[in-house]
Amino acid sequence: MVGVPGKYKGCNTNLEDDHHLLEESQKLTQHLQCDNERPLCRKCLDSGRECAGYERETVFIIGTIEDQGRCSSHPPRVVKSKKSSGKQSSSKRSDDTGSFQLVANTPFRPAWDDLISVSCGGQTFQVQIAALFTPLGSVTRAYATDEDEGEQNRTIFVSFPTYQSPDLTPYPGEDDFQLFSQCMVHLAPPSESRGGRGTQTDSIFMFLYEHNNSITYNPTLPPWKDPSLQTSTVRRLGPSGFRQFPNHHFFARIYRPAAIWTALLSSTPTFLSSPEWQTTPYESHPPSPLDNLLSLLSLLPALFARFNNITSPDTPPTLSRRLLAQDLLSNMMDIELRLSAWFTSLSRSAFWIADPATLPYQPEIPFMETFAFRDTQTGLGLLFYWSGLVLLWPKMWRLYWVLFEAVIDGPIGVEVTLSGKLAGVDPMRWGWKETRGVAESVCRGGYWVLQGAAQPDLVGWVVEVLDWFYGELPGMMTGWDEGLWLAGTGGWRWGG
Repeated sequence: MVGVPGKYKGCNTNLEDDHHLLEESQKLTQHLQCDNERPLCRKCLDSGRECAGYERETVFIIGTIEDQGRCSSHPPRVVKSKKSSGKQSSSKRSDDTGSFQLVANTPFRPAWDDLISVSCGGQTFQVQIAALFTPLGSVTRAYATDEDEGEQNRTIFVSFPTYQSPDLTPYPGEDDFQLFSQCMVHLAPPSESRGGRGTQTDSIFMFLYEHNNSITYNPTLPPWKDPSLQTSTVRRLGPSGFRQFPNHHFFARIYRPAAIWTALLSSTPTFLSSPEWQTTPYESHPPSPLDNLLSLLSLLPALFARFNNITSPDTPPTLSRRLLAQDLLSNMMDIELRLSAWFTSLSRSAFWIADPATLPYQPEIPFMETFAFRDTQTGLGLLFYWSGLVLLWPKMWRLYWVLFEAVIDGPIGVEVTLSGKLAGVDPMRWGWKETRGVAESVCRGGYWVLQGAAQPDLVGWVVEVLDWFYGELPGMMTGWDEGLWLAGTGGWRWGG
């Protein structure tokens, strides 16, 4: 269940008195307001009564990215129109709409920080960010209304379907990538024993989402001819619509990784590779190393699409094809160099071989030596980095040998000589053996990342990469052990 505490109207002892006094209107003139003194109100102490404290009932709230952080505590009600004598602060609850405004506090931190400081109604909360892939149509809500408070104190009870790991396998289709989401918030009352400071698990901001696995983005279409621009809420809002919490966190942690990995696995370009989408959403909340890595990975799908065209059986082996392959391999080497620079920018203490005695899990053969990471964000970044190389290196290996294939429109028996950055390159560094070693790093790191991941579904993307790679291994290199481990109970399938 998720919710937000209601407003303080006085200690619970005086609130109970208020109820009785309303029934005895003749005593109203004798009633004194609660002074809200902490931890016990002075009125109760002076009268010798026991103060019941300030615990508030919980109100549950729901919102979407279009709400810009405004969340509804109950479904909209039809109310009579009335003139307003003044403006109401967006951070306060509106008596007519039941809305709240959540505002991230400065200094702004990267979206991948699992804990964020927000303000709501003049109070500060430390909120845990989490996300879950779930069929939104299966999320049910039951409503309970306080008989005394009526619609102003309606509680929403939320029930989730049994969790199943999502199928992230891309499929060809005419639909562009679409992701649907809702957010649910629980803001716990600040603990009086902690001087008004909540603990890390007191409050939570959870994104619920689901998406398709199809993508059809065509970068050559002008905006007025692009149908996905009209159907995609994200593209309609534009990069500037995702600079502030909570939209920025939805974009950085939910939409962007899912859209980029769908594009990578389907070898289809994505609009997220454009400069404005890589910079504008991060004008307020700075990018983390993981954000910077995703920016690099977003450049690869367009290169993968070119690779598929060059290596297609329908493309004849011509001099033009050889030149295209040479240019593409050079482009891939540029991205590979930038990925290597990203990896080098991490400190040497980013990951290490874990001590088995300290692990809360039991690794299985063939990956008995598992990795531990400096933190979950670093671990997830390295899983994405290694997975990107697993997709990239086999394509670079294939392109290199395309350069030496005979052509139908060139001289026969002429030796091919490579120049520039391709001169003297050792293609074995992109071979299946080396790529297999990188895939093993993914397998060894997944154990640890899943232990503390606030978004375990993100690991599903690297599982898709491993499934593809171990199925593509040629000849005697077939990864039977790895495939059985990944599919069986020994693997770290995030859905169990």
